[in-house]
Amino acid sequence: MNPQCYGVDVSKETLEIAGDGQVVQIANTRGAIRSYVRRLPAGSLVGMEATNTYHLAMADHCHEAGMRVYVVNPRVTRHYREILAMHGHNDQMDARALASFVQRHHPELRPYTPKPVATRRLATLLRRRSKLVGVKVQLQQSLHQIPEIRAQVHTALARIEAIIATIERLIEQQLEGNADRARLARITGIGPIVSAALVCDLQSGPFRSVDAFVAFYGLDPQPNDSGKLKGRRRISKRGQRLGRTLLYNAAMSTVRTAVWKPLYQKLLSRGLSKIQAIVAIARRLARTAWSVYTHQTEFNPARLYQPLT
Repeated sequence: MNPQCYGVDVSKETLEIAGDGQVVQIANTRGAIRSYVRRLPAGSLVGMEATNTYHLAMADHCHEAGMRVYVVNPRVTRHYREILAMHGHNDQMDARALASFVQRHHPELRPYTPKPVATRRLATLLRRRSKLVGVKVQLQQSLHQIPEIRAQVHTALARIEAIIATIERLIEQQLEGNADRARLARITGIGPIVSAALVCDLQSGPFRSVDAFVAFYGLDPQPNDSGKLKGRRRISKRGQRLGRTLLYNAAMSTVRTAVWKPLYQKLLSRGLSKIQAIVAIARRLARTAWSVYTHQTEFNPARLYQPLT
């Protein structure tokens, strides 16, 4: 007998849940979720889009009840709605689309596994830092546009920088003595924040292969071929955005180091553009991190010049 599939459209206040031929709405509170989940058949499949944190209570309760939970990238379900040629867009339709997507594609999806409390806190700190860095950049750009507010912007920047520094201290405190983080930080080009993000994501695994970890960041190259036509390869960008951005920024800096520059030049000589070569280095950084973490080894620069896979 096939398991029952449910799709959950998540918002801060409510959950729209499609399954059993109907759509119901419940409050996005632990009490309401617990009461609803008790009525679901054992072994059900439950899909929901990734949100900031609003999906976590539903995902955790379903997982604890022995259901298979899938947290799906919103870009994937958006394209799936287009494939279904749905007329319009609302919460109920999104929930139905998620239920259909999980029913058809769950064998290819990575089941959700709750992160430990410490890992969740680390992920939250990294996200908050990223948001503040973005605000800081926007404020710095505004200095050149409106000179009259320069003094106020400088004051705001100083406060933001102080908060960022506090968050970075909290990250360091949480990861103090973490041997995995120390090994990752010894990879040339991997700085304190990138190593913290990598250990956070690797601890949320397990990842069945290095390719799965690369795909987790959306750094996996996608074919675009038809017949004899070989189209331009592009990365999927269907993974975790913050980690992908951090790895790309790390790659931009690391291609100037003695360790990585020869590989970067080799990629350019093969006809790759600078951006494509940097993406390839970011992908190699992710692969190297997975190997160091999974096999509990030390970074070996000589392995970078083995054949690319």
